[in-house]
Amino acid sequence: MIERKLEFLKVGETYLKFNFEFTKSNQDRIKRVFITQVNLSSSEILKNKALYKISIEYDEGSLKTRIVIWGTAFYLGIANYGSFRAGVREIINDVRWFSENVIERMDDGPDIDSHDIIRTEKRTGLTGRIQDVYYRIDRLDRNINNLSNNEMQVELQQIKQEVSNLVAILPDQDGEVFLNDLGDDYSQNLPNPNERKVTYLVNRYGLKPDEEIEFIDI
Repeated sequence: MIERKLEFLKVGETYLKFNFEFTKSNQDRIKRVFITQVNLSSSEILKNKALYKISIEYDEGSLKTRIVIWGTAFYLGIANYGSFRAGVREIINDVRWFSENVIERMDDGPDIDSHDIIRTEKRTGLTGRIQDVYYRIDRLDRNINNLSNNEMQVELQQIKQEVSNLVAILPDQDGEVFLNDLGDDYSQNLPNPNERKVTYLVNRYGLKPDEEIEFIDI
């Protein structure tokens, strides 16, 4: 079985595209604005802030910026919500609120004008992928009487494949709690993780060992 347990998982990010050049001075400007105008409220927005880290990433060649929230352990963050699913939902609510705060405050000061920001997106990270599994399970349960046995089995196997891929990269205790929360129909007799999909999940949502990322204190 493929296992690539990740210490830091991307649970959300705020995407901003700026209408100025990709230069070191502009990168420093964005970081300065975030620290002075946005980050002061991060500790109020992100519950269990000790479990989160923030980084700012830039796409070379353009000033597309991602302010990323990294989670260090889901199960600690969701312990007070009663279920893994409820905890995932609350984490998603937190990161969306954080993104709204970033977008609203980024042009509050003199350094960045509203016309400098030409596109924004709120992204939910790996927690969004986990929530999609719950949505698919709910949809299958609702429509089970409207599907043929073959259609039901195809959808069931696709859900179980996604579960297997996610468990392959989640820290051990997160994966265990996730499986226990799903119930036997969706957590037993899982297929092996898909090598290609697991690699995608690692690259899209994980902090790779050779990456050097500067975290910003919150």
